[in-house]
Amino acid sequence: MSTEAILGNHSALTLDVLNYLDQGISVFDENLRLLAWNRRMFELLELPEALAQHGLPLEVFFRFNAERGEYGEGNIDELVAERIVLAKTFAAHVFDRVRPDGSVIEVRGNPLPNNSGFVTTYTDVTHQRMVELELERRVEQRTEEYRLESEAHRKTAEALRKSELWIRQIADAVPALIAYVDKNNDYQFINQMHQEWFGLNRSQLIGTSIFDLVETRNLEQFHKDIDAVQQGQEVQTEYVLGRKGRSPLDVSISFIPHFDEQEQMLGYFFLGQDLTEYKQTQRELIESQKMQALGRLTGGMAHDFNNLLTVILGNLNFLEEDEELDLEEMREAVQCSLQAAQRGSELIQRMLTFSRRQALKPTATDVGELVDDFSVLLQRTLGETIHLQKQLAENLAPVLVDKNQLETSLLNLALNARDSMPRGGRLIIRTERYQKLTNSNAFNDLPIGEYLMLSVRDEGEGMSRETISRAFEPFYTTKPAGLGTGLGLSMVYGFVKQSGGGIEIHSKLGEGTTIRLIFPVVDETPIQQQNRLLRLKQDGRQAQVLLVEDDVGVRQFVQRTLQKMGYAVDLAENGDFAWEKLLHNRHYALVLTDIIMPGSISGLELYSRIRHDYPETKVLCMTGYSEQVESTLSEQHLLRKPFMRNQLAHKLQALLKAEHA
Repeated sequence: MSTEAILGNHSALTLDVLNYLDQGISVFDENLRLLAWNRRMFELLELPEALAQHGLPLEVFFRFNAERGEYGEGNIDELVAERIVLAKTFAAHVFDRVRPDGSVIEVRGNPLPNNSGFVTTYTDVTHQRMVELELERRVEQRTEEYRLESEAHRKTAEALRKSELWIRQIADAVPALIAYVDKNNDYQFINQMHQEWFGLNRSQLIGTSIFDLVETRNLEQFHKDIDAVQQGQEVQTEYVLGRKGRSPLDVSISFIPHFDEQEQMLGYFFLGQDLTEYKQTQRELIESQKMQALGRLTGGMAHDFNNLLTVILGNLNFLEEDEELDLEEMREAVQCSLQAAQRGSELIQRMLTFSRRQALKPTATDVGELVDDFSVLLQRTLGETIHLQKQLAENLAPVLVDKNQLETSLLNLALNARDSMPRGGRLIIRTERYQKLTNSNAFNDLPIGEYLMLSVRDEGEGMSRETISRAFEPFYTTKPAGLGTGLGLSMVYGFVKQSGGGIEIHSKLGEGTTIRLIFPVVDETPIQQQNRLLRLKQDGRQAQVLLVEDDVGVRQFVQRTLQKMGYAVDLAENGDFAWEKLLHNRHYALVLTDIIMPGSISGLELYSRIRHDYPETKVLCMTGYSEQVESTLSEQHLLRKPFMRNQLAHKLQALLKAEHA
């Protein structure tokens, strides 16, 4: 069957396929009467179905809009007449139409040859325009691209063959890739956007195999997609496409099977949309929102941190000035100061969880204890209108998860719950034991066994079935434009799955939402784990240690701690002095060094030199926080400040264990 026959026989089906696009489309003839349209046009412009009539004059649409105030104030007849005059010029045009509800619709019109009508596309660009206000430079660039696209479409339309004119003009006016491929996987039709993506013209593509354009890295997935569509399934996939001499494209591609009246497979439609700029913009917005969230968290944490400092300074002041304190009172003051300092350390680490990118590590975690601690931070973030309730079961087995990831996931779920309750309400966080049975319908992708369930329930607006089915899709959001990235739940989903767990949503419109997470339990409790790690003997081994620290207070504390443990300690104020000592004394068992120090040799440089020149000498690095630093060191060689005596002892003995067995 020839190309012309395929296009003629299936032109009506092609228009039906256009209903899959996110853009609205209308076609008016030379007499300004409606010739063709898709459903999206009526949805975007909120037009009644009564206007969906072949041959309906364009004037009827203008008058309907004028009467409902779409064109502002003025005489309705004059407003309609003015637009009819413009339409009769059959001039190409692109403009933004701001609707009364604030949404922005991009209207793009392209004339058919010889003024025989025109094709108009309607695109909801509300979110895009909001992003462009923040990225003014990109607005200018994108405007120029749209102008060039319109000009390219106009020139292409003038050169199209008459037998393909009608369908091709519509396809080229749509800012998306459109192609038709036969059952042998050979191209039979492509639009202008297809040429732009791959840098090849129609003569080079028509009749060739679609697999000729597939890169090696995409070939396996592409075969799976084509096999599925050949079986009659609709398929939607995202790819990264390389382009010679240009940057790669992030694209979304839909494959839609095409059957004849006898349900025989004839071929399939290929619809693609460029997601590159959208994804880049989303990444920038996510980073911006992350920093905004960090700012909100910092305000709440400052209050807690000042309270902790009050406890520490107050008790130390008692120790310094009150000469009548007995031993018990002194111990109580010291204990209170230690607890407050430990709490401050936890607060700092929690802040860093939200501000750094690092490889996170799973540990045996008491989820109830984590929720109890994290709820203080949550309550400050959620605000006064949200009442946080905890229902935490006792004596639950621990789970093997990354604590930072779990806290981030809990924060995402809590913020989503808050947004669904604009007038306030209850947010209930619950932990309980969960036994996965053989015949269970829930979490059916997980093996049977014992799990811990963490659920977050709100009294908000709830979700529809469609929203639940798409809730874990990246970038899918029901929030107003600019207020949500659509990544929160997809990030939670990825974390839970990587942890060997499951996630489910139970919700109805108007009845709130419950999100349940389950994680497989482990045998060792966090306390048992800690005790096992700290059971290493702290015997006075008299190993020679070189302590490198520029801060006097930290140096004195660590020196005193090491000497109490039985180590022989030598001191250096920075990396330069330490290297001089190493050159004259090659017998240090271990070098304990800060990372950020004045001088020409940093802690990391010292670490590298010792590993190369003195491999028998162990090195342990101390740091308050540095994302770059932590990414270059293993946990074995890293000690985070602040630290307690037992943590220092464990790190030292773990490094020296083999040497001093």
